[in-house]
Amino acid sequence: MSTTEETLKPNIVLISASDLENEIKQLEEKIKQVNDNNNIEFEKIKSELDKLHTLTGWLNIAKSQGIWKSKTCRYVNNDSCSAWSISEPEKLGIPQDAIVIAENGSKKVIVAKFPELCITCPLYEPKKI
Repeated sequence: MSTTEETLKPNIVLISASDLENEIKQLEEKIKQVNDNNNIEFEKIKSELDKLHTLTGWLNIAKSQGIWKSKTCRYVNNDSCSAWSISEPEKLGIPQDAIVIAENGSKKVIVAKFPELCITCPLYEPKKI
């Protein structure tokens, strides 16, 4: 028989039913293990998402307080905070479009665009009526 004929000859391997059964059981165990690991990872991710959801809620409350303070503070003139001068706004995460340069060259925050500055401001005082 030539080598071509040998390679074209079908390869038949006999496997016992018990060997197949064992292989199937091993595969089932691996699948169960992968599924269990996925469930554990899913629960961890879900827990982290729940925490993020809670934190986002608190941040929204804080932001609404900042907006309220920015509208009622005596130090806000023409939508800008006159109480604070910010030398390096980019280091504080304040966007450039929320900064205005005052006549004296100081950088002031336009709190109408960035009310987050007002959230915990220790200088807040309500406007006098």
